Amino acid sequence: MDPRPIIRAVAALIVWGFLMLVQGLPVFLLGVIYPSRKIVAWAARTWAHSMLGISGARLTIEGAAGLDDGRPRFFVGNHQSALDIPIIVAALGGDVRFMAKKSLFYIPIFGWVLSRYGFVPVDRTNARKAHGKLEQMIERLRKSPISFAAFPEGTRSRDGSLQPFRKGTLKICQRSGLPVVPFSIEGTLVVHHRDAFFHAYPGPVRLKFGKPITAEEIAEMAPGELYDRVRMTVARQLGQPVELTDPATATLVATETS
Repeated sequence: MDPRPIIRAVAALIVWGFLMLVQGLPVFLLGVIYPSRKIVAWAARTWAHSMLGISGARLTIEGAAGLDDGRPRFFVGNHQSALDIPIIVAALGGDVRFMAKKSLFYIPIFGWVLSRYGFVPVDRTNARKAHGKLEQMIERLRKSPISFAAFPEGTRSRDGSLQPFRKGTLKICQRSGLPVVPFSIEGTLVVHHRDAFFHAYPGPVRLKFGKPITAEEIAEMAPGELYDRVRMTVARQLGQPVELTDPATATLVATETS
């Protein structure tokens, strides 16, 4: 048995813990007084690149031209592995927030930083509480826009196939007033599978951004249209079939990506 995948996974956990102590705690304490976006972005970039490097993920990025202008956007895509989050963080320079499962906010230091810097806990067992948190997030985005990222499948895919999206996530995108950028991630399932937590295998991973959908376009969309358009774009990038609620969306996306 090759011990290297286990060594890589354990090393990533050790480095993660180390960074939480030497970066996370100071960043949190500073945030009590002055929650600087630049400082938390720097800490997030360091964490993300460390996790990808130790895990052996060799990242390539496509379609990122024009996304480094500092304008806030809502990024929406598929979810295969715990490495998907550091991939998005690394690609966007650390200045991005996520909707994350509530349990992550209970982790000492890590959870404190998430709470202090505007990450949103999602409680899947309590719809009323989850709705309240998301309403707070939308209000905060309107007052102080910042890029957000979400994985509307709700959980990591075990076989890489694109799962149904949670329609509530796309409704949040519409209400945020931000442009929406679909994205797809491939390869993380092989590097770090959810069912093999203590194993990490080196390999290529690809992040591909689709064509941004402007806030003006989104404002004119009928219910379900944004859902179809984003899901179709992600599915096409992954080379997977997908069923749509409005077949006209397939023609639109095919025209845009041809």
